[in-house]
Amino acid sequence: MSKHGGPSAPRAGAFTRPAGRPLVLGHRGARAHAPENTLAAFERAMADGADGVELDVRTTADDEVVVLHDVDLARVTGGRDGRLAAELGVEALCAVELAGGGGEARVPTLAETLDWAEARGALLNVELKHDVRDRGALARLTTRLVRSRPRLAGRVLLSSFDPQLLAWAAIYARELPRALLVHAGERLAWTRATRLGARALGCVAAHPQHTMCSPTFVAALHDAGLRVNTWTVNGTTEAATLAKLGIDGIISDDPGAILRALAPRPPST
Repeated sequence: MSKHGGPSAPRAGAFTRPAGRPLVLGHRGARAHAPENTLAAFERAMADGADGVELDVRTTADDEVVVLHDVDLARVTGGRDGRLAAELGVEALCAVELAGGGGEARVPTLAETLDWAEARGALLNVELKHDVRDRGALARLTTRLVRSRPRLAGRVLLSSFDPQLLAWAAIYARELPRALLVHAGERLAWTRATRLGARALGCVAAHPQHTMCSPTFVAALHDAGLRVNTWTVNGTTEAATLAKLGIDGIISDDPGAILRALAPRPPST
């Protein structure tokens, strides 16, 4: 509890850089090898050695939280189904067959994914999508689900490009760690705005696009007390360079390849 009697301030929890390398999270799971944002992609990421996964959440017509990046199903079904997620109930949405899964890939609910993470010991970076019908409802429903699983305390990080969504999340569950996502193309993306914005929102981390991660930028965020997790890094040489900068976490479509690139090489004889 805080000195004011409210919930404790958020802490980074398990999102701490391990000795010798950054954390490695599968971007929408190991989407290089399995349909994105599915339990199969999440499981593949963990089988490949990832510390956890990054995923996206949005709401259905009946106010359930599902794991889906886009507003509609067109891309993830290979063009077979263009319906909007917000116009479907959870049963109908989760029954849709996704492309590339051999008939087995489906959109999971956040509840299912939290259960999986609890059983698997995975870290979860849950991105709150801003292009939803009701951002406040998404924050409320997501934080309620996370809070209902106390064994995941400190293992779920909420992130968003939208400061208002992070503010909503802080209202509903101040103790859950949060991170500000930053795209290099944003007008106010650079060092001072990112640092001040993340701290003002009570975030424990900033998640800049990898092209922003100069030594000066990373050092400034660290000096402000923020962890720095960067996305989406698929080049192994680039991952090694970022690791040398002291990046706390790398989010990749192919976490196994990144981990192999970061593995210490045995001394030559």
